[in-house]
Amino acid sequence: MTAELSPTAETWDATELQSIRDGLEQAVQRLTAEISAIDANLAEVAGPAALEILHDELDLASQRSDLLQDSVQAENAAAILAQTQHVLARLDLGLDGVCEVCSGPVGRPRLEAFPRATLCMGCVH
Repeated sequence: MTAELSPTAETWDATELQSIRDGLEQAVQRLTAEISAIDANLAEVAGPAALEILHDELDLASQRSDLLQDSVQAENAAAILAQTQHVLARLDLGLDGVCEVCSGPVGRPRLEAFPRATLCMGCVH
């Protein structure tokens, strides 16, 4: 984020909100590229050509481990992407800083530390 955030103000000014939006939109682009790269790697590693070169059980186990790791990484990136897009939609609706559960304030320090937060600290725990 490029704008300086004021820790004492309860509401966000237009510059601060735009800075948050810019950071979230950059995260969407980065996550989309990351997911595409992982998908391409999975297609390459799991393709027929890759299976032909696996000569023994250790090669096969190593390949399965790599596939599992890539799969988990792709799932995590997809979950973060979905959450980021959800927060951007909430910004569009003017619901930034409003807890999804209790409709109370999420809290500026929490949002500064974790811009994808949609729950206040009371509802998180």
